[in-house]
Amino acid sequence: MPEQPSPAQPIRTVFVGNGAFIYSLHEHAADPARFTLVGMADINPAAKARADAHGVPFFTDHRTLIAETQPELVVVMTPHTSHPEIAIDAMESGAHVLVEKPIAIQVADADAMIATSKRCNRLLAVNFQQRSRPEVRAAYDLIRRGALGEFQFANMIVVWPRSHKYFRMSTWRGTWNGEGGGVLLNQSPHNLDLICHLFGLPKRLVAWARTTLHPIETEDTVQAMFEWPNGAIGSLHASTAESGQPERIEILGTAGRLEIVQGGLRFDRFEQDLREFFPTTEEIYSGPKQQPVEVSLPASTGSHDDIYANVYAAIREGAPLLADGESARMSLEVANAITLSSRTGASVEFPVDRAQYTALLQELQANARKVGSSQIK
Repeated sequence: MPEQPSPAQPIRTVFVGNGAFIYSLHEHAADPARFTLVGMADINPAAKARADAHGVPFFTDHRTLIAETQPELVVVMTPHTSHPEIAIDAMESGAHVLVEKPIAIQVADADAMIATSKRCNRLLAVNFQQRSRPEVRAAYDLIRRGALGEFQFANMIVVWPRSHKYFRMSTWRGTWNGEGGGVLLNQSPHNLDLICHLFGLPKRLVAWARTTLHPIETEDTVQAMFEWPNGAIGSLHASTAESGQPERIEILGTAGRLEIVQGGLRFDRFEQDLREFFPTTEEIYSGPKQQPVEVSLPASTGSHDDIYANVYAAIREGAPLLADGESARMSLEVANAITLSSRTGASVEFPVDRAQYTALLQELQANARKVGSSQIK
């Protein structure tokens, strides 16, 4: 009998930032049959209890963790501002990286992470698990197959209600130095990612970012208007200071419309593409009739489980990443552009001017430090 191939070995994995609130989702998704935890690190010594529960060594410095354990995969779940340094250190050590969203707080840092990934020939995965939601996967497929005709319009509304207590629980939240933004960098990266995942990077945008109800430095509400290279337009409204608005994405094309909600997808197909209907119809005040089309949803969860399964397949089998660094950078670039547009009062063209945004962020961070210093006095 021919010799049977040996089963792939589990991936030696470490967690950096295992004191995070998100830790339990990573712990559950890291199937021991595929991922062997060999160490954890967090600047908070109290996080050692989680490492002890797994019987693995604990460190308060990520570099020591990597040097001592020699992992194949480094999972980064620390506050956003530290993502670039840890990810770059890990890739330069020879490890692949899975980093929580957002990839970084400014697009120039994401550029550096992507460049390191290419230079070191290491995978850089970003935890945008919502790309694998069944309704999102089905919508993505319909759009790519041209079922909607020519893309014309998209609108996304999402609220993530948060209380004042939420921001008091971690002092870095809602600050320019600790988080680099508010709703744009914490709650809405998934929403910005879905916009870019489905439609690509816009050509330009104009936006407003406001702090309405929360006692934070950064924005709690944003409104943005987009234009894509083909002339399609769209909008985004996101807030942590509102309630009662379930998430939805409305998409119009010349051949039909889509509405994506949590766990559901509605597709209405026009009986005739608008590019053919309007020039030839005898109608004056109406568009073509439309019919609902039943759409089968694929079997996926939209959870961290999907991301970990994909990362395993990418490392062991060469499968493409569900969310790699380059595609994940788009949502951060949109977030930076929204802040830049709101602060300058002007529209922003893509690609975003890295130096201009870096200068703005440094100014916001410096002003925040001055205010904090004066309050202490």
